[in-house]
Amino acid sequence: MNAKNKAQAGFTIVEVIIAIIVLTVGLLGLVTTAALVTRMITRGQRAAVSSSFAQRRLELLRNAACIPAQRANGSDTLRRGSTWVAINTWTFTANPNSPTIFRLKILTTSKTIQERTRVDTMETTIPC
Repeated sequence: MNAKNKAQAGFTIVEVIIAIIVLTVGLLGLVTTAALVTRMITRGQRAAVSSSFAQRRLELLRNAACIPAQRANGSDTLRRGSTWVAINTWTFTANPNSPTIFRLKILTTSKTIQERTRVDTMETTIPC
């Protein structure tokens, strides 16, 4: 090897620093994306639990709508341990045009991340 080949072998310090900066920016992007995905998964799991809770209540009330003694407004709470996860509040409304058709409305209040609440509505019409 002559002197010219030895000088051209390897990387310069500037090239190494630029490579480290590019790698660092890429890794920071991955970490940020991973945190966002984790938050979205948690939000989806909570929404699925509260939606399933409301759907179960809807199916129970669908059968009770045609029995006047069981057609009452009410609420129930889903708990995990001592903390509440979701609260269902339901109301029956008679159709003024047809006394054999009832509207059932379920409001589901659930906890979100950061201890805020979210309210979702589920409605259906039940013919008797």
